Order: sequence, then structure tokens, then C-alpha cells
Amino acid sequence: MTVTEFTAQLKARISPREAEQLRNGTDGLCISAFNRDVCLRLLDDIPGVTVDRDFAVIDPTDAAALEADLSAYLNEYMADRPEGHRWIILACLYLTFAERLPMHPQSAAKWVEKDGRYYCPSMAPESITCKYCMCESIE
Repeated sequence: MTVTEFTAQLKARISPREAEQLRNGTDGLCISAFNRDVCLRLLDDIPGVTVDRDFAVIDPTDAAALEADLSAYLNEYMADRPEGHRWIILACLYLTFAERLPMHPQSAAKWVEKDGRYYCPSMAPESITCKYCMCESIE
């Protein structure tokens, strides 16, 4: 599927009421400022990176695998805040497949960009989610 089709599917997961909350204040939503910003870019079609959205192809199997792995990870490590899981998952799917950016904020993971590639000192190849990230390990 194209990036345009993929982002349309992600947008459809956000209700009009939730979109309004994202735009005007997040009362009632369990979402970080970083994930809110990502979801607003998704809603407003303002990608952080220029990708040919009508020709770039996303494998739905890869997207489903990332979603399943994120869900399992969050159920284990954020079991106490399940209401926030969907926002993390939406943001990670959008960043990974539509924007082709690292899933973590730069301030948290300390990744660096060099020559159009991303390098992360926290990259852990054995991590469930790192295998999907755009970052490469700093060696």
C-alpha cells in the first residue's frame, strides 16, 4: 500500500472528538507531548520528512508485525497505563512507515542524523522494537 493509503488508515483510527482533543488540549487523552505532535502531523498531513507518498510502498505485514510487537511490549512494560498504548502505537507506525524517522524523540534516545541516516547509541538489536527503527547502531 502507498504511504497515502497507510496514513488514511491510521487517521481513521482517530475519532473526530479525539482529533479535536489533540488539537485543542489533551484532557482525557493519555498521550505524551511528543506523540501528540506526531499525531497532529498525521491528522494534518504535515509529514516531518518528504517522502513520495503516492509511490512509496509500505508492506502491511511489516506494519502489522510492528503493531503486534509494540502491543506486546506495552502490555508488559506499561501495563498500568493501557489507555496510552494506542497513541504510542499510532505514533510509532506513522514515524516508522510514513515519515521514516526514529520512533523515539531525539531528546530521549539521543540519536543523531548524519548524511540522511540516523544513528542511535541506545540501539539494541535484540530489542523487540529496535528492529523496526530507522536508526542504526553507533559503533
